[in-house]
Amino acid sequence: LKETMANVEDIPFIVEDRRMLSRVAGDRIKITHTIEPGQRETGCITCCHAPDNCPTLASFLCCYDYPEYIVNEMNASRYIIVRENGMEWNSPSMQPAKGGCCGHSCTELAVMDNVTVLYFDDIHFDDVRNDTRCCNMCMTFCCGGRGEQVQIESTFCFSCCIRGRHNRVCIPVCCPDVCCPCMVKSELWVDDAPTAVKIIRDARDDAKRRLGLDD
Repeated sequence: LKETMANVEDIPFIVEDRRMLSRVAGDRIKITHTIEPGQRETGCITCCHAPDNCPTLASFLCCYDYPEYIVNEMNASRYIIVRENGMEWNSPSMQPAKGGCCGHSCTELAVMDNVTVLYFDDIHFDDVRNDTRCCNMCMTFCCGGRGEQVQIESTFCFSCCIRGRHNRVCIPVCCPDVCCPCMVKSELWVDDAPTAVKIIRDARDDAKRRLGLDD
């Protein structure tokens, strides 16, 4: 029985109708790289954490950050992994914990995970670039930040427009995300954007070459 299970584990898992979902081993997905995520940092105005039982202070007073426990949980929840056929990352946010006020707590916060999986053959996985803001270190010191930014998107019209989620949607690249939620792009916050861009590009190109999906 053990020998049979070992043989099954060694058999590649092939998806003929979408080869990018194939795996080298049938029972697992190979992780090729891990990328260090960016860490949330506060600006120079912030001088202390809000008390654990009063997190709302951070929403009204700029000198307070959220309670230390939720900041640490948020940082611990972030990860970015590059798999043999795609990427996975978690961009967590915070929300009220369970409680007795309409199901929510008024004094405690909890982490809400937001996991994204993007395969290398996705039609919007065209361009991977370093989109870190100018003077990032200075801006982070003054206003806070989340690290360096990597952008994954698909543009057209000489890179002047970005694709949308629906047909016949043309969005100028200068349009802010908040004004056009149908814009298709992914943002990663990392510790070292140039290195992350190289890792992602190389992994994507290698997967397409290995599976015979080169353009």
